[in-house]
Amino acid sequence: MPITEVVRILATALAADGRSVGLLYDVDGQMGADEDAVGPPTFWLRVDGVSHGPFDGEDDAVVEAERRFGARF
Repeated sequence: MPITEVVRILATALAADGRSVGLLYDVDGQMGADEDAVGPPTFWLRVDGVSHGPFDGEDDAVVEAERRFGARF
């Protein structure tokens, strides 16, 4: 089923090394055009233009952001 609108960036935080970590809600983590989005959205982390995920829930993504990047939302 096509998704017509996806909220992309929910929050950003700084990683331990100063990089920006974004918490996304997207269908594939690529932040493409809404009209091209097909499928159920999930949570993703995005660092330096690279998406990490998907994560089943927001809590899982937040825990992984802290574990992997030292980022705290």
